[in-house]
Amino acid sequence: MSATNVLSRRKAILDYLQGAVWVLPTMGVAFGLGAGAILSIIPVKTDSLVDNLMFQGTAGDARGVLIVVSATMVTTIGIVFSLTVLSLQIASSQFSVRLLRTFLRDMPNQVVLAIFACTFAYSTGGLHTVGQHVDGEAFVPKIAVTGSLALAFVSIAALIYFLHHLMHSLQIDTIMDKVRHRTLGLIDRMFPDLDTADATGETPPYPPAEAVPLVAPKSGYLQTVDIDDIAALAAAGGHSVLLVTFVGDYVTAGGLLGWCWRRGTPPRPPEAEFPQRCLQHAHIGFERTLQQDVRFGLRQLVDIALRALSPAVNDPYTAIQVVHHLSAVESVLASRALPDEVRRDSSGALLVWLPYPGFAALLHVGCAQIRRYGTREPLVQTALLQLLSAVAQNCVDPARRAAVQTQIALVVRTSQSAFTDEGDRAIVVNAAARATEVAERPGTLAPPPSAFGQVAAATAAASTISDPHSHPRRGRRS
Repeated sequence: MSATNVLSRRKAILDYLQGAVWVLPTMGVAFGLGAGAILSIIPVKTDSLVDNLMFQGTAGDARGVLIVVSATMVTTIGIVFSLTVLSLQIASSQFSVRLLRTFLRDMPNQVVLAIFACTFAYSTGGLHTVGQHVDGEAFVPKIAVTGSLALAFVSIAALIYFLHHLMHSLQIDTIMDKVRHRTLGLIDRMFPDLDTADATGETPPYPPAEAVPLVAPKSGYLQTVDIDDIAALAAAGGHSVLLVTFVGDYVTAGGLLGWCWRRGTPPRPPEAEFPQRCLQHAHIGFERTLQQDVRFGLRQLVDIALRALSPAVNDPYTAIQVVHHLSAVESVLASRALPDEVRRDSSGALLVWLPYPGFAALLHVGCAQIRRYGTREPLVQTALLQLLSAVAQNCVDPARRAAVQTQIALVVRTSQSAFTDEGDRAIVVNAAARATEVAERPGTLAPPPSAFGQVAAATAAASTISDPHSHPRRGRRS
């Protein structure tokens, strides 16, 4: 297995462990039991400095302290668990069900639960060490009981921090910022190279007639593909693999994932076991992840905007904020080379081809649904045009500039048909003219945000009232 795929699998395991709420609390229980057992056997000299700093009560007092701490931790764990479930419910109902994974991966919540579980296990386990020795004397593990009191104060501090963190984590700005940073991190990992004006993309080959289809063994989302492992298999047997399904797409059992064949003149069918061995490195799961799927990060942000634009919520400003975060992601995508992932042998023969969505598709994911569902608010449309101008500023490929111009034209067309008020249409048309100037002239900087916001909207509305014929001329210009 290659070093790249070892790292990929480690990241997959880490991704699972970060979303598993049971891992850290289980480690906390184990640590609490171990620490309690060790501290309970440490002797303390009578009348020493350590003895004077430790717990001074009787065995009955020690048992009472441990019982109180244990019972309190059970109640506190229940409260924390209830608040966590409540936050998940709010996140799914108010923002998007696809954000639950983000909340489950929230490390501070898991650490707080681990502290409470550790304190409970430590105090409960300590009850077994408090009692009578065989000689009839009462035994009080002073260090262990003192540790229980210390953990109780640590738990109080953890509870206060948990409440603070929970209130901040439910803020929409915090949620969007987390999704944006995770998506940008994935882009940096998958597409680190900058795009160039003279870049030419490779065209995938057409599978020969002897090629055998690679069919999905089960239904679900294609989460990850270990491309280096597949390339090693293909190189060892003289095969070529052409995948046609994007990571993040949903496939049904028996659906087409790609093709494989044995290289040669002429090409031949693959070895009998090769398709099954190849499919072991294409991972299908019940949910989409951000391991190799940039579109999923865009989808999470778009879902927040769509929920905000629904009649039940009716919060267009949140949708505008989402567009601002999307512009940061789409602008980075516009500046990066987005090639398919291809592996070849030393002679240049194809080993494996994994396709990725192009820039136009990624831009469409970020703009299309917000454009359609934001037809009740002109400022949502102008926010999209601000996004497109920022994206156009970073485009060096004429094809990408054409994709930006297509999205600008779609925004204008949607606004012309959706807005009945002349002033509302003028707001969008004026903003579209600004964005079009950037898309048509390479090297042009995007206008400042004020050119697409409330100030520009008020100016466009006022000019429409004073000059009712100005809007059609602007419409022809755009």
